[in-house]
Amino acid sequence: MSTIPAGTKFHGVAPSVDTVDKGSALIDTLREAYTIDDIASYTYTGTTATLEPEFMTVTPGGASTITTDKNIVDLTWSGGSGTHALTLPSAAEIPYRFLRIVNDGTVTAQDKVDVYAPGTETIDGAAFYRINKVYNGIAVWSDGSNWIVIQAKST
Repeated sequence: MSTIPAGTKFHGVAPSVDTVDKGSALIDTLREAYTIDDIASYTYTGTTATLEPEFMTVTPGGASTITTDKNIVDLTWSGGSGTHALTLPSAAEIPYRFLRIVNDGTVTAQDKVDVYAPGTETIDGAAFYRINKVYNGIAVWSDGSNWIVIQAKST
């Protein structure tokens, strides 16, 4: 099997689907197929595969950048009230990437996590998207140039 390109997205496939023979010799050479075994860090509970998030602690006045290959980032707030700047990876460097950012019950209305797109990139056309609610989060998708919020809880 060839090396899996950076930014490759995985979609669930039933075990009965052939991921080797994709219909024709031409399609087989043009389109790679990978199994979850090829690309994920996963654990099993019984027969259920679970996704492992990247855990990050954010602080007032702090700044951090998402550098993980994992597609879920779980935030925990530590410290007093304030704002933390969280920067997404470049949308241009990994086109079509999906990333979900969630938080636990430690992020309140007085605690703000401003999610920034790097450089001149935007997130939904703006410089940042604010998360300031317990158990809040967003799902973003890279169009190859910018980040688009494709799901968010209402604020």
